[in-house]
Amino acid sequence: MKATHIRDFDLLVIGEVFIEFRCDGDIAVSDSYAKDIGGADVYVAAAAAKLGSNVSFLSAVARDPFHSLIRERFLSQGVNIDHVTTCEGYNGAYFISTRYPDDREYLFHLQGSASRSIVPSMVYDNLLQNAKIVYASSELQSVSKAARHTVFKAFHYAHINDIMVAYDPNLRLHRWSLDDAKESLWSVLPLIDVILPSSPDESKALFGYERPLDVIGFLWDRGVSIVAVKTGSGGCMIGYDGKVEEFPQADGGDSATHVALIGSAFNGGFLHAIARGLDPFAAAETANRVALLKGTNGDGVAALPSQEDLA
Repeated sequence: MKATHIRDFDLLVIGEVFIEFRCDGDIAVSDSYAKDIGGADVYVAAAAAKLGSNVSFLSAVARDPFHSLIRERFLSQGVNIDHVTTCEGYNGAYFISTRYPDDREYLFHLQGSASRSIVPSMVYDNLLQNAKIVYASSELQSVSKAARHTVFKAFHYAHINDIMVAYDPNLRLHRWSLDDAKESLWSVLPLIDVILPSSPDESKALFGYERPLDVIGFLWDRGVSIVAVKTGSGGCMIGYDGKVEEFPQADGGDSATHVALIGSAFNGGFLHAIARGLDPFAAAETANRVALLKGTNGDGVAALPSQEDLA
């Protein structure tokens, strides 16, 4: 096992890749779309990489017309893709309208998604040993049983070898049932060091609590060391080492009008800061700034801030 300070990657993200088609009007009637890579896991990786973290992404990409675009865009964001395999089939895609920030319009197309080729054999010891933090979300777990086993295998190995495990419950009921989401969450909860839930709707559905303070207590009781509860424009509340602190978003988050995947930007900023040695409370301040800048800059991975933007 490599010592933490000489591991090649600050963050290993295990996740799925989408092609994002973004428009300013209604999805069904718009004549033009901005095209890019997308998905919650992609934004976490890109956010951390643009801040200067060494990030590796583990996934599967189909050999369809978007194959080269996906690989080129990952590299342009500074994300290592040595462990992104090529498979047959089609890459997942979604359409998003940014016209109404408070009521975003999504249309997902998951048939033939290459992420179904993500299997446990892709996870091996040397890969995990070379990362400070291993991250995955329930979005990947929702893809297939093989994907759930892949996340469990990675988390279990990391847990027993003192590699930090980070997870976002990221509840998406258009993808699977609440019962399945809970089952997958509880299967990995004993292995998690850092959890990044949202409140109030997600936390109420998954844990039975709306107040961030109650969520923190509930997850502390189940052995999670660092709990970062995201509260949208309100910022976040952090629980760590017996202490709880609230971090309101600057200006109440009013300037963050481009809110698509802003929670994933927060995750990337938070884990970047943790990997660089900041405590969770200082990491929250960094993550809030990353989320606010992303929400101010615009949509797409290009809107994610760099370290210079935070200066």
